[in-house]
Amino acid sequence: MAPRRRRGGRDGSQDGNSSETDAPKNRPPNTAFRQQRMRAWQCVLTPKLIVSIFTVLAAIYLGFGAYLTYLAFTVRDISIDYTDCLRDAPRGNDTRKPIPPDNIKSHFTSKALADHPNLDPKKMSTWHVEEKNVTFEWSGITAPRNICVISFPIPEELPAPVSFYYHLDNFYQNHRRYVNSFNAKQLLGDAVSKDVIDGSTCKPLDLDPRGSGKVIYPCGVVANSMFNDTFSNPYNEQNSTDYVMSNKAGDISWEGLKDLYGETKYSRADIVPPPNWEAAWPNGYTNDTKLPDLKNWADFQNWMMLAASPDFYKLVRKNERDAMKAGNYRIEIVDNFNTTVYNGHKSIVLTTITAMGARNIWPGIIFLIVGGICLILDIYFVLSFFIWKPRKLGDPSYLSWNQPSAAQAGST
Repeated sequence: MAPRRRRGGRDGSQDGNSSETDAPKNRPPNTAFRQQRMRAWQCVLTPKLIVSIFTVLAAIYLGFGAYLTYLAFTVRDISIDYTDCLRDAPRGNDTRKPIPPDNIKSHFTSKALADHPNLDPKKMSTWHVEEKNVTFEWSGITAPRNICVISFPIPEELPAPVSFYYHLDNFYQNHRRYVNSFNAKQLLGDAVSKDVIDGSTCKPLDLDPRGSGKVIYPCGVVANSMFNDTFSNPYNEQNSTDYVMSNKAGDISWEGLKDLYGETKYSRADIVPPPNWEAAWPNGYTNDTKLPDLKNWADFQNWMMLAASPDFYKLVRKNERDAMKAGNYRIEIVDNFNTTVYNGHKSIVLTTITAMGARNIWPGIIFLIVGGICLILDIYFVLSFFIWKPRKLGDPSYLSWNQPSAAQAGST
């Protein structure tokens, strides 16, 4: 039996003629964009273009690197390591001991040091320890504490703005469990229940370790480990005046950080301070003390901005209007934070600020290195393309099929 002939054309139409209506419904429109027929431009990397690109890159990187390096060297600063002050400094106001030169780093002009040899920080800085009654600003408690008094000279005027930092090293704020050890709702002011806090990311500092069952406010390792040394304004010993610096929220911390914190809704009877806050709240949150005002506590807000490296600076005071005159200054430090337990160090830093921040020569050096590499490649391409091996662009004689074969070369 003969097979039946199929009626219709190749596309399945009954009459063998294709039509627009028979096209598949999911076929893209017949446009230049959808059918990839748009005109395109492809850059031809000619020798002149390559040389021009590297010339421009070298000029940009070298110029910007030189500018950043210049800004870094215009910064004037002094850094004093006071880690061992309570151990090594003498007791009493009448006895002062020179600070070891290795503890001091400063960047002042050689002219200023030559004109004022009696204001050389490495030679004239001293420290001693006094015992005073100290009032903790954020709790209102007054208690006797050991004060590390650091006296140091400034050989030249520091133009405003002048910033006051503390510097810690070997302190790892970037540990995974450390980073997560807080409760955001509690910081916003919500009275987060004991059941929620217990066993949360705040653990092991979620509930009172003394067994009262009260919630720690603020809970977590980050708040508990807050740097709690406090600093006075620099005091000019010659003029007997303070160089007033602000430590208010918004001046030393980002204005937007206030939105992350709020006045707590906890009652004093339901919460206890973190264990390491005992110096400021020795008897807990009693009626005689103030509760932590996290919304306006700039030092706490800066501490909660976790550092990415174990060597970091935190801003504690700032003066944006007045220059710091040359002379002898004194800073009193309530030394509460023990860095020796983890082999760390702590320092105070007074520095001027440029458009790129405090002193940091590495961005400028990196830009100079990249610019230097671009310049070397630029010189190499100029010599290679135009002096050593110049050739006509698009010369077909360099094509492989226009080159003599090895056999032909051998027969000749």
